[in-house]
Amino acid sequence: MFEKRHSQEEAETIIDRLRGYSFEELHPLFEEGRIPLFEDIEGDTAGSLLAWNPRSPWWRKLLTRIAFDNPFARWKGKRYTTPFGEEKGGRGVNLFRNRILPRRHRFNTSIEKALFDKNPCLVLDYGSLPSLLAGTRDELLRIEDGVFVGRGYHKLPWEKEHSFVACFVLCALKQAA
Repeated sequence: MFEKRHSQEEAETIIDRLRGYSFEELHPLFEEGRIPLFEDIEGDTAGSLLAWNPRSPWWRKLLTRIAFDNPFARWKGKRYTTPFGEEKGGRGVNLFRNRILPRRHRFNTSIEKALFDKNPCLVLDYGSLPSLLAGTRDELLRIEDGVFVGRGYHKLPWEKEHSFVACFVLCALKQAA
């Protein structure tokens, strides 16, 4: 049984509402969130970038835009394909508005401690080289039924720690009949 799911139109309304939050206002939402279960987020989600970290350097924002927001790669969400849990890792893939490569940038999922506050969250790990997104890590928590707020981090191979780049949102979509 699936938890609360949204139509594409409902998801767009939720995303528009959350776009009104500042970078600073998104932190309490994330911190009050709960770890999603696979059943909460299984399948397709609608997503959007919400706010850039104002301290993130321009070139890191540019790299993110190149990977996720250019005429050939408009990110629209994620698909969670295999279950995850405290003892088990899962998998997923990013979804794009692109007919040639609508699914790319695969990730592994697991329950781990968040980088910022060390509380448990769903972690999306994009792996290491030679991946285009090597060093990318997303952290996700459920803030309401079918709605998840995430933090995107990146680390270059020579860096010791991940840098917080941006906040994003995902809405679980109704399954196709």
